[in-house]
Amino acid sequence: MSYNRILIKEKLKKFLIEDNSFIDVSSNAIPKESVSSATIIAKSDGYLSGLEELGILYQLLNVKVIRNKEDGDQIHNGDIFAKIDGESRNILLGERVGLNLMSHMSAITSTTRKFVKIIEDSGKNVKIACTRKTLPGLRLFEKKAVELGGGDTHRFSLDDMVLLKSPHLKFYKGDIVKLLKDVKSRVSFTKKIEIEIENVSDVLIAVKNKADIIMLDNMNPDKVQDAINLLKQEKLRNQVIIEVSGNITQENIFDYLISEPDVISTSVLTQKPTEFVDYSLRFD
Repeated sequence: MSYNRILIKEKLKKFLIEDNSFIDVSSNAIPKESVSSATIIAKSDGYLSGLEELGILYQLLNVKVIRNKEDGDQIHNGDIFAKIDGESRNILLGERVGLNLMSHMSAITSTTRKFVKIIEDSGKNVKIACTRKTLPGLRLFEKKAVELGGGDTHRFSLDDMVLLKSPHLKFYKGDIVKLLKDVKSRVSFTKKIEIEIENVSDVLIAVKNKADIIMLDNMNPDKVQDAINLLKQEKLRNQVIIEVSGNITQENIFDYLISEPDVISTSVLTQKPTEFVDYSLRFD
């Protein structure tokens, strides 16, 4: 994967400014000419994420990072995966920002990997995806962490594609046909159109009116199965992508996998990652 390094750099600059608006009074007693070496060690098991960001962060501070692992690699408690050399003050200046971001991204990547393994073990060909429920300012990093874990990033922003949800449909008084027609007349042919469906009977209406993706939102597994069976009966299943979303966790995802939707999306990946990954920077 290749994310916009210029954007990453600009965001990291802002994070450093937030943590050090004027002066690091704690490190002021350390001589400016002091140079040090340090290592970064894992304090728990999981999957590594944010190491590239750590390198860019320390590049801004003229500190060298030598790594022996890559983002997405599995790590274990006690693993040393990076060595740092540079001015002591600058190592300390970047420490908390870098480790906080790595820990957060690694939690997301490790949680995504758990979901991916459940799907792989089930033998079903289903993608796991995150949603737009991300922390403001961190979406780039959270989406990247999901991708590193083997998940799908879904939409990065509102202009990626059309996603019609219940408020849009309510504005149209529930008229799916008119809503889809009006949207198609206003949006570029390059944009896919997804519509959120809450009633099984409305699935056929949406597909017959050329929705590209159907989101079965907050349906229990039985209703999801009914919706997919209905499409199969009408020989329409292969004409649309089926996404299932709403209150899906590691504990209940298998129940949704049985009906074999194309995508299962959950905000757990970015909002409430179940895994905790911790790191420590230690001076030699």
